[in-house]
Amino acid sequence: MGFDQALADRTLNELGQQIIADPRYAGQDWQGITVVVQVEPRQRLFGYVYRPDGSWTAGMPDMDATIDKAIALSKAMQLDGKDAWKTCLIQIVRPGPQLKADFEYEDGARWNITPANLKAQVEQLRPG
Repeated sequence: MGFDQALADRTLNELGQQIIADPRYAGQDWQGITVVVQVEPRQRLFGYVYRPDGSWTAGMPDMDATIDKAIALSKAMQLDGKDAWKTCLIQIVRPGPQLKADFEYEDGARWNITPANLKAQVEQLRPG
């Protein structure tokens, strides 16, 4: 049995709207936003704002609200008898805005950023 696609789409759109409306991003001149939400094995969140001039800065939306909505999305997408995704990558670009999402079911650390990979990973996660 599949999952409720309409519920999952609605929840994903709500997550995207919630991110854009977050005070961390609202009113800023951004070209793209990337948010990575990990719900398993532990809950964590990080994000980046990409400006039209190509520069970027770290900045994450409200942690509790974002993780709560991501958990709701994970539950909405979970197939009976299957594991839910562990981490999701949300990328939003202007103009539009357009939202793209990718989900990792196996490696919860897939998009992790460390001091050793910061520069490369931030560029790899740049929406576009």
